[in-house]
Amino acid sequence: MVNGASIASSVLARELGGDELAAHDPDVPLPPASNTKLLTAALALHHLEPDYRFETRVSRVDDSLVLAGRGNPSLSPVQLSVLAKTVRNDGIDAVRNLVADLGCFEGASRGPGWMWEDGRYDYGAESTALAFAGNTVSVTVSGTEVEVNPRTDAVELVTDFDSSADELRVFRCDDEIHVEGQPPDELRTESVPIADPVRHCLFAFRDALEDTGISHFGGFHATENPDSGKTIATVKSPPVSELVRRMNVPSDNFLAEQLARTVAHEVRGEGSWDEWETVVAEFLDDCDGGGFRIRDGSGLSRYNLLSARGIVRVLEWVTKQSWSETFFTSLPTPGEGTLEERLLDIEYELRAKTGTLTGSRTLSGIVRREQKRAVVFSVLLGGLTGDDEKRARDSIDDFVRTVTE
Repeated sequence: MVNGASIASSVLARELGGDELAAHDPDVPLPPASNTKLLTAALALHHLEPDYRFETRVSRVDDSLVLAGRGNPSLSPVQLSVLAKTVRNDGIDAVRNLVADLGCFEGASRGPGWMWEDGRYDYGAESTALAFAGNTVSVTVSGTEVEVNPRTDAVELVTDFDSSADELRVFRCDDEIHVEGQPPDELRTESVPIADPVRHCLFAFRDALEDTGISHFGGFHATENPDSGKTIATVKSPPVSELVRRMNVPSDNFLAEQLARTVAHEVRGEGSWDEWETVVAEFLDDCDGGGFRIRDGSGLSRYNLLSARGIVRVLEWVTKQSWSETFFTSLPTPGEGTLEERLLDIEYELRAKTGTLTGSRTLSGIVRREQKRAVVFSVLLGGLTGDDEKRARDSIDDFVRTVTE
């Protein structure tokens, strides 16, 4: 492993139902980074169940339409068009107000312990009850030409090209999307979080309605206690069994937060970070997970702490569940996702979740060995700086190779 005076590590590898193969301070809680998503996937599959699908509904209340996302993380432009066409087929040709139902999530849209700059880039997209296109937009730059998709009246674009600059930068600043610096010689596309996701979604829904011939002559509103009305259109997400893989393979933070807050809402009746923390605490206590603090679902929070033993006990618990195979196949294998260039020489089946924060590197998962017991493992490294941070990934991979022999 990486050696250094300031480096902290928590490491454990165990055979399922067998011996402990390696351990170093396995009970020391450290930042798990995106290994937090292992908890989110397990609790989503446990409480929501693999076949659960999010529903986005449109209800009619007098001459207005209420759009309820209910935490759906996969609402797309195509699905908004389907909703709009269904509304038109119901005989509606004009609506006054478009209302966002935000009742299933409470509190801030960013997790406790996120850094200010996280909101500038796509990995820090906000979590909202009504979400659209992952609460991001795709920004394509060709020379000094810029295309934003999906583009709505909620998107404010600022460009400042400078051919003497070293690089092109695409990011969000307050309510604006900035494209600045060196114009690219080749087509370049970046994903950027939207400043006001709910307003963006309502504008996109208005545009979809108008494309079908439905006029909008009122305003846009948001409520957590909408009047009941007749549901006239519904679209569904893929099942949770598919969503957890979409989350874990590329390590999608937005998907993780949508799942986490939905679990909190289903279990505790409130889709807040505090209730998510309670759900996780009860679960880890039941698993005898040792010392921990988990404040979000993605691992982006700098407040999170968990030990290698805690993660290994979660993985051991997962192996006993009816959906365990769904869980483990949601994790990337060497050659895909965040393991695209890692551990390609492992001869056995490896499924593992990476984690990366400034100063932290983590990897936890399972290795299934032919004619031997499977191995569950967790490696958490913290306090990394300079060359130690650069070498950490290779050091973790070397450890995994050792315990799979």
